[in-house]
Amino acid sequence: MIGKDKIDYPLMLAVLFVIFAGIFTLYTQEYLIEEGEGRWYKQAFFFLFGLILMLVLYRVNLSMISDYAILFYALSIFLLLITLIPFIGSEIKGARSWIRFGPVGLQTSELAKFAMIILLARYLEVKEKEIDRIPSLVLAFFIGLVPMLLIVVQPDFGGAFSIAPILITLLFVAGADFYHLGSVIVFFSVSLSIPLYIEYHRITLVEPLTDYLTELGKTGLLPAVRILRNDIWKFVDDGSIPENIDGSDRDYILNILNSDLFDSLKEAADAVKSEFGGFLLILLDNEILLVVIASLLVIVAASLFVIRFTQGRSMSHLRKYYIPFGVLGLSLFAALTVHLTFSFKYHQIVRVTAFVSPEKFPRDLAYQIRASKAAIGSGEITGQGFFRGDMTMGERPLVPEAYTDFIFTSWAERTGFLGTLLLLIAIMYIPLRSLQISLGARDRFASLLGSGIAFMYLYHIIINTGITLGLLPVTGLPLSFMSYGGSHLVVCLAGIGIIMNIYRRRFAN
Repeated sequence: MIGKDKIDYPLMLAVLFVIFAGIFTLYTQEYLIEEGEGRWYKQAFFFLFGLILMLVLYRVNLSMISDYAILFYALSIFLLLITLIPFIGSEIKGARSWIRFGPVGLQTSELAKFAMIILLARYLEVKEKEIDRIPSLVLAFFIGLVPMLLIVVQPDFGGAFSIAPILITLLFVAGADFYHLGSVIVFFSVSLSIPLYIEYHRITLVEPLTDYLTELGKTGLLPAVRILRNDIWKFVDDGSIPENIDGSDRDYILNILNSDLFDSLKEAADAVKSEFGGFLLILLDNEILLVVIASLLVIVAASLFVIRFTQGRSMSHLRKYYIPFGVLGLSLFAALTVHLTFSFKYHQIVRVTAFVSPEKFPRDLAYQIRASKAAIGSGEITGQGFFRGDMTMGERPLVPEAYTDFIFTSWAERTGFLGTLLLLIAIMYIPLRSLQISLGARDRFASLLGSGIAFMYLYHIIINTGITLGLLPVTGLPLSFMSYGGSHLVVCLAGIGIIMNIYRRRFAN
């Protein structure tokens, strides 16, 4: 028989502290506003609803959750699909991520994330002895990729991005082959990072190019840089002119293209690339060289693969070489394909890369990171006070989204280093303790389910705080248990109910 009153009180205390810290921060943001939006008491209502769900899941039989895993997953996918329908899904800040029921909204991506963890835990339990095989691993990735792609379409890149590390880490805990998981990580990392790296420099090197032309006294070419902006590099590479440039501007660019001025512009662009971009940019921006390197890696990998399977187990150690070589070669081909066929939008490049050097971008494009870091720094040791915050209070705070994605900034400005340290200890305790409880579960499904929930908390916390501190790109991800928003808070509390359930079952007779 399971004990009726087995609660991990330190974990519950940490959860309540973070939730009430969030509600109190929301209250302080509006207490000077005569007609505020009442976010703090809405969040309190979401908390009460989530608390009820948490208590239900604390008592429910986990085997029932396992039995209905596929149904719950299918329902979440259905909700993601109908969210994309204009007259059903609600668009907020450019993303169609919500279904509204009167004054209450459901962010379907949060539900899908939770359902994905449940089904993945069930699948990994069934395939426990086969998860190191590629076919079993492919289906596991399919479970995670379906909601991820539907969330990307919304588009909610932050929500989609948060699924990937949960999926990878849970597969690792379940016993998936390290080389297989590493191959997936390397493939997608290289495929996307190289095009982003090139586009990042095409944006940040525009100003050095302008300065260089001015130093050379070739001011007649400056209008070309002003007109083309970051498209100047494609222009000097192959003479392509964007379709959106027309009229007298297009005539001016065509005149440069058909004159000796084009050679002067190309020489200046190559010099700036070499001096400010460095050897790596020159290497990665050389398409022929990338093809040669990728081809050599794939050929070497294929040769080692053939040797390994023709010679039998005596050559099994070659696996350590042909997998990395092959994956890296294919990754370079994929990166080149992405670079040549898919054009990242200007705002996407800025959003992903501005955190590296925000000073290199126009102030309005990297404003969130600058404002957040300034607000956190202004808190100093003890903070400005609970009811003071020059940058995170008022109807239009200087820090955008100070009540959702940047609520950590609000708390840091009010409580300073000491308050921030206290919050970090409490909020990091939640996923770490949840993971500890889950790994000690009495059955495989409970262990995997709890671990997936713990990783969901962990990555949300790491990514969100990293964003506010300017260490990671802005992705629009809430801070678990604290950011304003009912869907994520309710899902987080539902997860705590399952973690507490796992803890209670440890005391079963």
